[in-house]
Amino acid sequence: MTNSIVKYFNKIRVLNFLLLMIPFLLPLEKTTVRFLMVIFSIACLIYGDYSQLKVKKNWIKLSIISLWLLPFIQLLLLNKIDEYLGNLITKITLFILPILILIGYPSNKINLAGILKFFIYGSLTSTLFCVINLTVSYFLLNELNAIKYTSISLFHHPGYFTMYLNFVVGLIYLNNLKPIKDLKLPKNSSFIIISFLSFFILIASSRTGWITNILVHLFFISCIFYSKKISKKTLIYFLVLMIPFSKVIYTNETIQNRFREIITNTFEKDEKKKVRSSTLVRKKTWSTSLKLVKEKWITGYGTGLSKKVLQEQYKKDGYDYMYKKNYNSHNQYLQVLLDHGIFGFLILAFFTFGMLYASLKQKDFIYALFLAIMILNFMTESVLETQSGVIFFAFFNTVFFFQWFNKKYLAT
Repeated sequence: MTNSIVKYFNKIRVLNFLLLMIPFLLPLEKTTVRFLMVIFSIACLIYGDYSQLKVKKNWIKLSIISLWLLPFIQLLLLNKIDEYLGNLITKITLFILPILILIGYPSNKINLAGILKFFIYGSLTSTLFCVINLTVSYFLLNELNAIKYTSISLFHHPGYFTMYLNFVVGLIYLNNLKPIKDLKLPKNSSFIIISFLSFFILIASSRTGWITNILVHLFFISCIFYSKKISKKTLIYFLVLMIPFSKVIYTNETIQNRFREIITNTFEKDEKKKVRSSTLVRKKTWSTSLKLVKEKWITGYGTGLSKKVLQEQYKKDGYDYMYKKNYNSHNQYLQVLLDHGIFGFLILAFFTFGMLYASLKQKDFIYALFLAIMILNFMTESVLETQSGVIFFAFFNTVFFFQWFNKKYLAT
């Protein structure tokens, strides 16, 4: 009897430790996350409660694996799985994570506060590494390129890393407004952390990151004012904070150029259509994608195949730069329409816009915050085409969707 109890608690400790390490390592080195995912999968398969798969309501929870099953079935019908297996492997966490978390953490045993806390700590650790690297490279090693767009973020593309950081900023704001159960964060340092992360988002120069960050600040500061939970001291702090922010915007050439591109909408384009501006790239990828969607909007072209068709269209239209760079749609909704047609679009729309409405209705503000940030990033990036995007979405969407479902349908 004693041995079985010890084994049970050891199992719980192992699974909880691995689950918490995923959000901690996610903002850090990618290879480490891949290795951890393998260990996590093995542990869940060994310790998992497979009886959960027999519960009918759990199959509704597993509906989120449709985001991966659809491309798999489509490639199976097209007899193209061998050719485009790599595309399925990139997105495999959309299929594996929901099943692993279901059998490994049945009922309400997920430590949500721990997951959020470890993600915040992981994001802060990653940001500190980036800042230290930037400081040493620029000031001590005299490497001027250290402050360039893609050099600032060490572990992820700036667009994806700022997505992580904006989620952290929103979580800290939310915790100050309405404390999240068991998420014990020091309130005195909350605004310092928000400022630090927002400053890094600024110098990372991701425009989607900027827009998301501004919207997060405006929304939560408005809520704080409305709830009268802000002091004069805090207001003065924010005004003083604008001084270094303004100075960086004024002196940093990269930031100035990217701001100028948003405001003036002026782009570089030569006679051969060698598009260089990232804003113009997006406009052209969107228009080209829409052109192709109109031709096959019901079924789509299939995962992997659509990218090939898109490249051929770039070449046909004379967009040599975009063809050489092998650009995707730069919009997750357009990407899904290209890949899977209207059916795939409706599935993704349900798990983003639909669940945003459902989470707000249930007052699940953490889930709503996550989905709002994902929707904003889906508008300018094909987030689910890369490891940085797909693991982040697969992990947190699974955890939050399961928690939402348990509260709504399994609460006693």
